[in-house]
Amino acid sequence: MKILCMLPAAKGVYPDEAEQRRFALMRSYANESTIIDVDYMPQDSGFSPWGGSDEPEVRNVGLANKFATELARMAESGGYDAFCPFGTLDIGVIEARNAGVRIPVVGQAETSMLYCGLMGRRFASCSYIGSEKGRKRIREHATSLGVGELYVGPTAIGIPNSEYPKRRSEVLERFVDCAREARSLGAEVMGLVAMSICPTEFSAKELSEACGMPVVDALAAQISLAEMWHRTGLPPELLRIPRNS
Repeated sequence: MKILCMLPAAKGVYPDEAEQRRFALMRSYANESTIIDVDYMPQDSGFSPWGGSDEPEVRNVGLANKFATELARMAESGGYDAFCPFGTLDIGVIEARNAGVRIPVVGQAETSMLYCGLMGRRFASCSYIGSEKGRKRIREHATSLGVGELYVGPTAIGIPNSEYPKRRSEVLERFVDCAREARSLGAEVMGLVAMSICPTEFSAKELSEACGMPVVDALAAQISLAEMWHRTGLPPELLRIPRNS
């Protein structure tokens, strides 16, 4: 099968090294039966996922979702079997489905949380800064997926992702602190981890070994769910979100 992954920003929004690093990361999840191509968001939405807040301004969200939906349509017409935007904001996922895109459009946040539901384990999230709006969004998303009762709450590194490469050891220390906090909340799994933390800076295995808790790799979860949809042949419109709709 062929999957098109999308960087949630137009060309030049990320610094070149950070951009190419993420492209290479997405491609690395290909295998003998799955081809992964990568592309930019078609236009600049005004949301920069590099540094600063990990929550886009409301006026930029609509544009980002619109541009991602355009690329999802192009992926469908271009013969791709699935569309997978990078990042746990799941940019354009619901919008592309509602727009009638007929190939699976799969988000990283939703698949990570659904894997926690599959395991039946209480889980926490770990983000960059941890705004109040972001915390509310994650809880609402977990509830819409039918796993709200398993979500114990958010944690945050407290460092902008643009500083991760030069503060790598500090990021790891902060993640271990976050896991300790999550455990105190009743979490059994670090189930939703922002992409610049894992797997961009550290693999799930590295983080799990450092903190002593299982860590879900959101990119691996996303790609495997896209493969599942393709292999079963089930139409994506069967997917019901929110679950009680």
